[in-house]
Amino acid sequence: MSIKSTSPIKAAADRYKPRPKFIVFEVESLGKFNVNALSDLAGNASARVRENLVRQVKVKFPIILKEGLNVIGGVDYRHEQFKFDMASEPDYPLFQRFEDKPLKRISTNFYLKKTLKNKRFVFAYLNNSLNSDVPQFNNFEDQLKASVSFIYGKQANPNKQIGYGVSFGYDLGQPSVFPLFIYNHDFSLHWGLQLLLPKSAQLRYSPSNSMHFYAITELKGASYHIQGDVLNGFDQLEFRRSSVRFNLRVEHEIYDWLWFGVTAGYRVPINIFLSEPRKNRRDSLVEVDAQSIQYYNFSIFIVPPTKLYNRAKGSG
Repeated sequence: MSIKSTSPIKAAADRYKPRPKFIVFEVESLGKFNVNALSDLAGNASARVRENLVRQVKVKFPIILKEGLNVIGGVDYRHEQFKFDMASEPDYPLFQRFEDKPLKRISTNFYLKKTLKNKRFVFAYLNNSLNSDVPQFNNFEDQLKASVSFIYGKQANPNKQIGYGVSFGYDLGQPSVFPLFIYNHDFSLHWGLQLLLPKSAQLRYSPSNSMHFYAITELKGASYHIQGDVLNGFDQLEFRRSSVRFNLRVEHEIYDWLWFGVTAGYRVPINIFLSEPRKNRRDSLVEVDAQSIQYYNFSIFIVPPTKLYNRAKGSG
């Protein structure tokens, strides 16, 4: 039995889906955790990270919104800082270099979705970012990190999408290419599943149009260009890391267009290391063994007002 697009059931299903976020302000804090640094050059040392604080601003804006083609742009700024104590070697170069000296990321993003014949579609994502302790135009190529994803899929029915693709990025800390599989399915008015494997899996429960709960597993990684003296004889290095995150999140409406979100999660590191630019983990100069730890994320974000959002969907 098919459901007509004009039926009350279909309209209700649309109401219980989250609206897109246009502006997001986030603060994330990790609990205290221990790290061990291992290096043939600098020796071994241990310390406790007593503070790992992340602040982030994300802005998205429509570029093209018309039937069959959507192009969305975005700009992000991320600021992360560390503070250490209980160091076995207070003068250890890694701890000295990262003590209260932030890592910064300035990104531009582009999302494209094009509808094809026979309910097919293509989706493309491009991210360019300057990742560094001191973002600047010197050593621009070493600081620039690009991520690209491409997906070809089918709209199996109004509530289900299936697709395949390929991704290049830094989810494993170092540049890597891997296949993608997507499966998006809104099972009912309240429940939805989004898979972007192997990058993320998300189960959503929406009791109303003003509250959403999520259970999320995701693979996250990054690579930062580090300038200045870190190790003797090396004035430019790459700090690379990746982890798997498990979290529970709730989002709730404050006002029609203003929402807040709270996340409680657990981070399991996969790899953390320092290497020369264009080298990988096998050539690492310092490897870091970090403890798995809980973290918390708080966000305030702006979404399209309900009337404007419904009008835009109706004009599609």
